[in-house]
Amino acid sequence: MNTTPDKQKLNRKPKPRPTAFKPGQSGNPKGRPKKGLAMAERIRAALTEEDWLAIIEKATEQAKAGDKAARDFLLDRTEGKPNQKIDITEHDPDEVIVIG
Repeated sequence: MNTTPDKQKLNRKPKPRPTAFKPGQSGNPKGRPKKGLAMAERIRAALTEEDWLAIIEKATEQAKAGDKAARDFLLDRTEGKPNQKIDITEHDPDEVIVIG
């Protein structure tokens, strides 16, 4: 009995499987469902200009009273977050560098 497969069987392409879709027909005709509004957009829509002014006034009061989080909140939004420069040109190969 010969155990080597026929060369014809090895070179044959498999038959295409039947599908439920015709050529040119999409499997997802309506596409991906739309996402809801992002959280930031929901907050912006829910707050009025008076609400924003009240938030800024409260943060200013808290910053003047010594609240570091309120101070950072105001500075980040008026001056932008400071750039953080990290020199990684020379380091110990066994040292782990964590950025973030």
